[in-house]
Amino acid sequence: MKRDVLLIFVVLMCCQMRAQQTFTILSYNIENAFDTIHDEGKDDYEYCDGGERKWNQNKLFQKLKGISKVIAAADEKRPVDLISLCEVENDTVMQYLTRRTSLKNLGYHYIMTNSLDERGIDVALLYSPFTFHPIEKESIRPHSKKDKTRDILHVAGTIAGGDTVDVYVIHLPSKRGGAEGQKLSMNICQQLQAHTDSVRTKRQHPNLLIMGDFNAETNSQQLKLLTRSHHLIDRTAKLQPGTYKYQGEWSILDHILTHTTTLSHQQTRILTLPFLVEADPTHGGEKPKRTYLGPAYKGGISDHLPVVATFQIK
Repeated sequence: MKRDVLLIFVVLMCCQMRAQQTFTILSYNIENAFDTIHDEGKDDYEYCDGGERKWNQNKLFQKLKGISKVIAAADEKRPVDLISLCEVENDTVMQYLTRRTSLKNLGYHYIMTNSLDERGIDVALLYSPFTFHPIEKESIRPHSKKDKTRDILHVAGTIAGGDTVDVYVIHLPSKRGGAEGQKLSMNICQQLQAHTDSVRTKRQHPNLLIMGDFNAETNSQQLKLLTRSHHLIDRTAKLQPGTYKYQGEWSILDHILTHTTTLSHQQTRILTLPFLVEADPTHGGEKPKRTYLGPAYKGGISDHLPVVATFQIK
């Protein structure tokens, strides 16, 4: 009898521990993470050896070590499960990040796109193979013959308990593109909408995570299209101060959108670690400490701040 009671207690404790398991994701635009070698057919000359920015291996590794510090600091209790990165040039950069910084001790794997972007920048997903197991992956290429921009990365994988999570990493066209850029951005969001529609119909318990640099704020047409039609929640909508600062004004350009049945949202926050910001002498307060300000090397990591969201696995 005592043995049966003990067995029941152990089972209940295991169930409780399983119910309390957390799942953490991080989204970060790491501002021109280029290696120093020219990629054929890409306009990356300014970041090559001898280029106008005087970019070199020492500066690259200083940047990558900073990124590894951000990932390590995002969750003090356990490694972050998923990390989406925007503005990554190629596999070389990702190999350096995962194998030649402190991240090598955490065993991260990665998946990235190889898009038609003219400068050669792409998006990538870092994942812990201990908590996320990819079962399918694809690059969704924007339907545009004229404009060459970043692909959307879609990775489906299983988490603790066996449920599937569909992750999308996105980097929409810059606001500098004007009306044409806005049109392209909307077209990409419509394409993303159609893809997530198909995923929702085939999953018994759909879990959608869409994250990255949208180059648009919460009240933009792009975000409204995705959140209203899919019942997606923008977890970054009301965060302060913002993820990007331009001419003294903070805005949220980096978003985490979710529609989940298995993952229960706990918290979302913007990381404003001391080494990620610096004083803003022109407009007051602080601003992200970027790698370059114009042609001047500043030694920071990015002109964006990272966003972290924590969930509980039901």
